[in-house]
Formats: sequence, structure tokens, C-alpha cells
Amino acid sequence: MKANHGTYFKLFSIVTIAALLTGIVYIEADKDNLKRQINKETSFWDIYSEEELKANDFLLYRVDCGNVLSHAKTGAFQSTCDQPYGPDEITKRKWGYEPKDYMVSVKDKYGTGLNTYKWEISEDAWYDNNLTGFYYNFEVPKGEYEITLGFYNPFSARPIYAQIEDNMLVDGEKILKYKLTECTAYTSVEDSELNLKVFNPQRGVDAMKNPILSYIEVRVVPKFGRELLLSYMESLKGALDNQGLYTPESYESFTKAYQDAEQVLIENNGSTKENIEFRKSYFALKTSFEALEEIKVYTSFNPAKPWTDTKGNLIQAHGGQVQKLTFKDKETGKSVTKWWWVGEDKSKGAHGGICAYSSDDLYNWQFEGVVMRNVNSREELDNDEYFKELYKGLSKEELDNVYTCLSASTAIIERPKLIYNEKTDKYIIWFHADGPTATSNSSYAAASAGVAISDTPYGPFKFIDRYRLNVCPDDQEDFHPESKGMARDMNLFVDDDKTAYIIYSSEENLTLYISKLNDEYTYLATPVNEAKYGEDFIRLFPGAQREAPAVFKKDKTYYLVSSGCTGWAPNQARYYKASSMLGEWTNEGDPCIGDAQKTTFDSQSTCVFKADNGTYVFMADRWNPEDLKNSRYIWLPVIFNDDGSIALEYTEEWTLK
Repeated sequence: MKANHGTYFKLFSIVTIAALLTGIVYIEADKDNLKRQINKETSFWDIYSEEELKANDFLLYRVDCGNVLSHAKTGAFQSTCDQPYGPDEITKRKWGYEPKDYMVSVKDKYGTGLNTYKWEISEDAWYDNNLTGFYYNFEVPKGEYEITLGFYNPFSARPIYAQIEDNMLVDGEKILKYKLTECTAYTSVEDSELNLKVFNPQRGVDAMKNPILSYIEVRVVPKFGRELLLSYMESLKGALDNQGLYTPESYESFTKAYQDAEQVLIENNGSTKENIEFRKSYFALKTSFEALEEIKVYTSFNPAKPWTDTKGNLIQAHGGQVQKLTFKDKETGKSVTKWWWVGEDKSKGAHGGICAYSSDDLYNWQFEGVVMRNVNSREELDNDEYFKELYKGLSKEELDNVYTCLSASTAIIERPKLIYNEKTDKYIIWFHADGPTATSNSSYAAASAGVAISDTPYGPFKFIDRYRLNVCPDDQEDFHPESKGMARDMNLFVDDDKTAYIIYSSEENLTLYISKLNDEYTYLATPVNEAKYGEDFIRLFPGAQREAPAVFKKDKTYYLVSSGCTGWAPNQARYYKASSMLGEWTNEGDPCIGDAQKTTFDSQSTCVFKADNGTYVFMADRWNPEDLKNSRYIWLPVIFNDDGSIALEYTEEWTLK
């Protein structure tokens, strides 16, 4: 999460601290004090002292757009979060939005703070590319201003534009679903009013590109002299001295900006006047300070919120699986028992390896590394010591196959699942292995199941091969006969008798299969050409078009949760029940309660596991195709009813207690 840097002059003075303790200090309009009046010739610094402004973080307006209920977190010139244009009830400053019939205030159930409310365009509104938008006006003295605009969670990605004082200062910035986008611009105001328009001139007839607006902040730009920069740096020493509180990457950026500022002070030692170098250094320092990311310690599950590991980095374990494992610690060699989470590394987009994380409490996760790496080039397999040792003894042709299946530029590695084989004392990962083939350049041409093996859960996992799996019997209808044995979204399940199964989408995702694995868990129990239907494999609901299977067992009942097939977009969940893995499965419908949009709470299933207290935890991914590394995780408790049915209900925060 971002550090709580609502003010960037925290330690300036007793005045500042008092202001922070008592709330915003309103700089009110005083009818008896002409000094306070604003006109076209008035400069900001003719009206207010720098100390007054420091106490308010130089913030004049903080508008929580569309929120007219709350009176918290406002700027010095306002007393309410938002209002139609006119005099403020307390400060008397004129500010607010120009009311339009098409403006709709929307509360975002996933938003918090300034992201809770936003303006949207009503669905039935007539849209003019140049005129339709959100208009705000703010009474301010003559001077320079910093304007920050916040946009949170549009229904789909879209560009945004902002015209400030007749200048296009935000030009086609892309805003993404499930993500906050902030745009900061600087402008001069020569009259007594700052004018703002937020719109999308490229909208055309596509309502999915309507503009939105979550919040506005207007700050006066101070005079950038030596004293201001020194004071600001002094206020940041607390952060500088607490390296362990922040993620390494954000702290490194902050310290570099601080060191650069120190160098600017040295190089301009004799200067006391306003200086462009002081200004540049100040803003670089401000940007890096506000970007500091706190390392969070979790005590609860917060579905759809950013989830970071013990070093403060976003967890990269998408499409994954959680289970409890007992293994030898790689540092001490002693036996330890931990929760283990494997999943897709999306830090660089669609193509990545498999990451692992460990935990003692299921809330806080330590990164254990990329346990199966993909390969940057064919030469890397011959020259990199890691790969040379891992694939020692393989022929050139076998190494060629490894590169084809694990290429960092073309291979698809999805849905990794790990199982431990007590008989062989090996750890096995199966995954959806896809990518181009000799006959097709499609990213999903291979449609295979990949398998890798290791002596430890933290790897390195050695890739064995990728396979097509069981095929439709001749006496049944094959829904995609031109491509036999396809295997895409998949999962694993080990039964009480240690029999392992792979569950996967086949026949162009139209049919789910369950196939028994061999005793080593590294291939099918019976070769494809010898496999018997009902004994070695079954097909589930042919033609139903299901994927993302998640299997679990409670008492003597087997459950399977799945999703529909709509690409990255979420859809309605469905679950099935059976009394045996290769038996008769019944369709029990949608388990989600209160899911009005029928999207599994904007997520897709990946795993269900049993926690120590007996709670079964449903794991799902909230995909962000525009920014895959920022896809989120949905963990919810499974509700079991007396009749054996299950239910899922969304909650914004919960614990295993």
C-alpha cells in the first residue's frame, strides 16, 4: 500500500503539527480585512504568509467528486467534499462543479477514501465529444498551481483529457480498470478563477469510453528558495531513517532524490533566492516521497486489495494454489511446516515463470523465488550455469524442446499446481503449457499440459515435457475433433488413497476432463491409446464450455467449482458435486450469493483449500488484462449448508477467527 503521505510538510513546525492534530485550518474570507480579498491583480503571496500555507500543506481544495455527504479531508478554501458552483458555506470562496443533467454520482464498492465516489456519465445521455464532460471552477488568487486529478476503476480502459485554464494539460492519459490513475499538471492563473474541464473528445459513440472523475486537488506552488527545500528535507528525515518500513525499490528511489537534493544545496551554497534547481529538486523529492510504499503486516484477508509480500512487493502467484507442506528448510536443513503458494509470475506481463511463497499464518507471505524459470534464449540453455546444471545430460533436440516450451517471449505458462509424491519424495508441478507450434503461430496452439519436477518445493523445477492428454471415445460426441487431446486450464487433486488426478479444459474449452495420473504423478496412469473411459478418465458436461476448475473434498463429497469461457472478462461461476472423482457429477448451479452482475464477484476460480481452523478458502483471480502484474486475488470462506450445498458471499475483510 502507499505510505500515508497526506501531508508533505509533517515536521515543519509547531504550527504544522498543531494543524495536523486539529484538522484543516480554514483560511476564511474576512469581510473586514481587505488583505484577504481576491481580485485579478492580487498575488497569492500578497494575501497569505508561507507559514499559513505550510500548515495546510499548500492545499486549497481537495474535492471528493460526487460525494456531498462527508465533510472530511477538505482543503483550506472549502468546508465540504463537493458542491455545485457557488460560495462555500464557511470559507465564502466560490468553487464547485457546473451541474449537468448527464452527471451521475457513483459509489464504487471497491474504492476507499477519495476513490469511494466518482462522477460518471448517465447511460442514456446524449454525448457531444467536445462539450460533454465535468466542469469545475475554483476561486484562487493570481499565481502558480499544482492540480492533481484522480481516476479510479472505470468499467473498462479508456483515455482521459483535462483542459485547465484553456490548455490541454492531460492529453489522452490511459486509465485502467481496478486501478488508480493520477495525473498532475501545473498552470498559472492570471485572473481570480481556475477553470477545469475533464472529458474525452475521442469517445464517439462508444459509451465504454465515457470520462470519469474521482477527485481533484489544487495546491498553490510555493516560492522555491533554499529555505523551503531545506525545510522540506528536514521534514522527511523520519522517512529517511526508517528504511525497513518501505519496499526496497521505492526507498531506493526516495534516497536517490534526497541525495540529489543535498547536492543541489551544495552546488547553490550561496543562493537564497528562488532558483529553478531548487524547484526541480523539490518536485523530484516530493514525487519520490509520495511514492514510498509501506511494507504491510496483514492480520486479515482483504479481497481485491493490493497484496504485498514481506518485502513489500506485489505477490506474483496468479492462477495459483495454496497447500500446507512439511519440508527441509533450505537454510538450516531442519524440517519445517509452512503454507506454500505457487502461481504465475505476471511481473513482466503474459509471459513469465512460476513463483513460490511461504507463510505461517496465510496472511503474510515470504517470497521463495521463481521456482521454475522460463528461458530468454536458446543460447541461455547452453551458457547459463543455472540451466546447464538443471538440464545436464539432455541432447540438443531435448534442449530445443525445453526452449520451445519455456520461451520467455512466446511460451504460455498458466495455472501451475504443485503436488508432493510420498513414494518418490519428489515435488511435481503441472501447468497449462501453451504457445506457438511448428504449424501455427497462435499463442494457444500447443494446448498442452506441462510437467516439471524437483527435490524441494522451492526448486529449481526441471521441465520434463508437455503433453496432449485423453481424447473423446469414439461412441461419444467430440466437440472439437480436429484437435485431439487438448489441455488448457487445469488443476490437480490427490485423494485420500494418494491417487492423483488432473482436471482440465479440453475440446477447445468446451468440455472438462478428469484423468488419473500414474504413481509418480508425472504422466497419465494409462497411455492415451490404452485409456478406458470411466476407469482412467471421464468427460464432464460435454459442450458446457467451462474452465478454471478448482476441486476439493469435504467428508465424502467431491466439489468442483469452474467458470465460463469469456477470455479475461469475469463470468458466472458454477459448481458440481460427486461421490467419487470418476463418478457421476451433478450440476449444482451458481454458488455466489448477492453477485448481481453474475461475474463471481469480478473474479475467476483457481483453488479451494482447507485452513487449519477447518475453513475452506475459495481462491480466485481478478484479472487486469491491461496490467496483468496488478491483477488481484479474491479469497473468500466457503459456506457449507446442511444439505451439502455450498455458497460464496463477498466480504471486504475477514479473518480465520
